[in-house]
Amino acid sequence: MSRLPKAHINPLEIYYRETVEDFELKSHFHNSHEIICIVEGKVNIKINERTYEINKNSLVFISNLESHEIKVLEYPYKRYFILIKPDYLQCLINDPVLASILKHRPDCFNHVISLDSGSSPEIMKIIQSMNEEVLNRKDFWEETLGSQLHILLVMLYRNYRNLFPLSMQDNASRILEVQKYIEEHYLEQISLKETARKFYMDMYYLSHTFKKVTGYTFRDYLTLQRISKARDLLFYTSEDITRIGLNSGFHNVNHFIRIFKKFEGITPYQYRKKYR
Repeated sequence: MSRLPKAHINPLEIYYRETVEDFELKSHFHNSHEIICIVEGKVNIKINERTYEINKNSLVFISNLESHEIKVLEYPYKRYFILIKPDYLQCLINDPVLASILKHRPDCFNHVISLDSGSSPEIMKIIQSMNEEVLNRKDFWEETLGSQLHILLVMLYRNYRNLFPLSMQDNASRILEVQKYIEEHYLEQISLKETARKFYMDMYYLSHTFKKVTGYTFRDYLTLQRISKARDLLFYTSEDITRIGLNSGFHNVNHFIRIFKKFEGITPYQYRKKYR
């Protein structure tokens, strides 16, 4: 995994970057959802185990649980990237359909939207306007930025409805509610059985449907939420490893270290030493 970016302060951020040579980004995570808008150039992006060759006028959607790496094939490489904290998205976007492009990963999911000539100018204009809000920081710029993200997702849905996973899945809105429950209670000792009872669902049906809609098993999704929290604490705080494990939902430090290494490839101590 490559070095993590500078610590995020705002729950919603947008940046514009231009690169003319020698750019390659090794496999890494963000603890934010990410939307990359490629303005110029061509890149090869690997997201988890799927690889895409992507041209300009394309958007790439990466969840906070997905590793990704980038290799530039054609320069100059010009792009915007939008970073959205998961809890902010949950507060901002109430409609599960709009949120699904950042949260659901069924087998048929495509991480890339190639903008057509009809919708590209309007969508690019929204993204450029978002960037200007951040640069100028006029009164209520943060509120405006959130509104523009909402509009962006609406416009994308209107033009590319079939690429939003929830529009193709039966009962997926219920799974989104389960996702929210996990994200809000991952510090507790929740289980598939108890969650199924809470949502009045058959446990085996929930297990099967959750995997089909999200791309993750219930257990892995819960664990990844805890790992994501642990990465934040390792990067942003000086808490000891035992305390970080407890504050991430792991109630045994040895179990925390073993699971963290399973998902990250290194121990929590090695992670902190490497990335801070």
